[in-house]
Amino acid sequence: MKIIIITGPSGSGKTSLAKKLMIELENCHVISTDDFYKTGKISNLLSKFIRSYFDKRISHNSKLLRKTINKILKNKEINYSYKYDFIKKRTEINYHKSLHIENLIIEGIFTLELLKSFSQNDYLLIKLNINKEICMKRIFERDCVERGKSQITSIEDFIRAWNIYKNKEKSYKISEKGKELDFKKEPNINTILKELSNKIR
Repeated sequence: MKIIIITGPSGSGKTSLAKKLMIELENCHVISTDDFYKTGKISNLLSKFIRSYFDKRISHNSKLLRKTINKILKNKEINYSYKYDFIKKRTEINYHKSLHIENLIIEGIFTLELLKSFSQNDYLLIKLNINKEICMKRIFERDCVERGKSQITSIEDFIRAWNIYKNKEKSYKISEKGKELDFKKEPNINTILKELSNKIR
């Protein structure tokens, strides 16, 4: 199974890239780390008092994420997926089968934390180092529609999220079996497909 990990700050285009790759790759399944936030009264309370809560590891259900990934790696199939609602702050389970998975794409701001789990796997890490202003514009447009934020709140949250991610980015390590592509502009799909074809088995 080919493992493609897409990382980058908020608004860098991780989800959009995952959707484009899903069209190009056969038997593909996409996991977004955004769908694995903790839920419940404690989490909802913390999100109101901790700044940038959703950009910090304390908010994330990494155990459930790893369990889901391991199930796919073992069985090459899964019959459900998770979807987190940022407005209602709850997770829904959608039941649908993904069979014979050959390409697993994992995207989101928490993907760097997963690299240690893949130390024994071949994988392609795609880093999206897109311009800060472009990312901020995308986030502002998304937050107003999907998360009900005001303009001021959206900008303030983005700046904090950007700094949190960039600090985290400094300490990640790629394993010997991992490959890395770094894009400072819009990612080239053909470059990614060529790398997957030539180097990831």
